[in-house]
Amino acid sequence: MNSQEQFQLEPVKLAVIINFLIFAGFSNWVALAYIHDFIGRNPLPDIIFHFVDEQPWAIPLGDFMVMLCSISLILLFIFHKHRIVVIRRILFIIACLYSFRTVMMLVTQLPAGYKNNEVRCRPSINKINRTLSIYLIRTLEQTIHVGLQDNSKQMLCGDFLFSGHTLIMVISALSISKYIDRRFKYIKWFPFCFALIGIPCMVISRTHYTCDVIIALLASKALFIFYHAFCEIDSLQQRKRSVLHSLCFTKIIFWLEENVDNQKLKNEFEIPIIGNYLLHLHKENRRNNVQDLNKSMSSNSSSITTAAVESV
Repeated sequence: MNSQEQFQLEPVKLAVIINFLIFAGFSNWVALAYIHDFIGRNPLPDIIFHFVDEQPWAIPLGDFMVMLCSISLILLFIFHKHRIVVIRRILFIIACLYSFRTVMMLVTQLPAGYKNNEVRCRPSINKINRTLSIYLIRTLEQTIHVGLQDNSKQMLCGDFLFSGHTLIMVISALSISKYIDRRFKYIKWFPFCFALIGIPCMVISRTHYTCDVIIALLASKALFIFYHAFCEIDSLQQRKRSVLHSLCFTKIIFWLEENVDNQKLKNEFEIPIIGNYLLHLHKENRRNNVQDLNKSMSSNSSSITTAAVESV
């Protein structure tokens, strides 16, 4: 059986994960719209800030590295032979991390790290003038720009303690390292290089505190390893007996992976349309071969029967 046939599309699971990701991203924007008015305007002490002055040039460079990592991840989704399984896994991990980021933003608000926070951040609105329409407008702005803000204008501030930029770079690098086709194994170093450039840029530009980057790096790597460690438990029965299965989070992974045989998930690349065409062609050839074999066997059987009758 061709390896492509061993994994089902399972559109319900994919739809659930995509909606979860949308909800997680949207919750980030709602949280930022809400907490902006609660944060202070005096930056906190940071060991890197103490030794390295604010570097504005690092902002566009860091954003560019995030973009390159994102493009690398999208290309992996497109060309991996078992893209549906890979997409489900990675998007679920990203959605979980963004949900965690929302919680972190809501429970603890840190002031921006810029030297001139009063200039870089929008003015906060006092309690009397805060209305639902203001929060809705802020959320709508974030939604339209997919969470991106124009650094040349005053911004909403407060999305700290967990760096979303670092999250994307780390998950992209880990995903490509995990799922790269061995024939292109050296490509995996590109997203790692992008991340090694981009992550320090987040700190020296004061887009994030050092702790934001460390928390995002550790959380992203830990969740990525946890998910794939559970997937590497061979049988469903072993997964059920595992101590990890007692966690609600793991039960969701069990549901997502119940029809995936991790041993048969080979890291191979293909061009999507051509790959599907070749698969269809393979099926047609196999079907024709079976039909020809049946006809040949039927013909041989008839010949033997005729010969037997004539001999009698």
